[in-house]
Amino acid sequence: MNKLYIICLILTCTSCLYIRNNDDTEPQKSSFKAVTINRSDFENSTELMEAKPNIESGKIYVKDNYLIINEPNEGFHIYNNSNQKTPIKIGFLKILGSTDLTIKGDIIYANNAVDLIALKIDLELNSIEITKRVKNIFPEKASPDGYYNDTPTDEVLINWVLKN
Repeated sequence: MNKLYIICLILTCTSCLYIRNNDDTEPQKSSFKAVTINRSDFENSTELMEAKPNIESGKIYVKDNYLIINEPNEGFHIYNNSNQKTPIKIGFLKILGSTDLTIKGDIIYANNAVDLIALKIDLELNSIEITKRVKNIFPEKASPDGYYNDTPTDEVLINWVLKN
């Protein structure tokens, strides 16, 4: 019985060991490249722009007579949805690194990469006002294949793109 126990113990311990192949000596790297921007440029990048084509759609929101569609990591397409059969594209709210928002009253809360911003939009005057920014409240986004970037403190990671 003791011999069987010792054999099982040896097999268990050796199964945890592996022989390293010379090809495995270099650490694996992401297939994606981090897109970063200087912190001060990042904080001044949110703007209300003319409507533009949808490239990729994310979450969809309805507020009063407006339809808001996220374009991941870029911002939000805004539509006049008073006639639900034919929404009219009226603008694009550029918020880098954005994937989500919520609206309470006339304040929009959105993730701006690692920051949370609160803003007011005046579509008639074509203007926005950021009323509050909470820096570094969200974790930095991992690459699609699970890697993290070592982003300098004066920069913000806003997206990942496939390496060429």
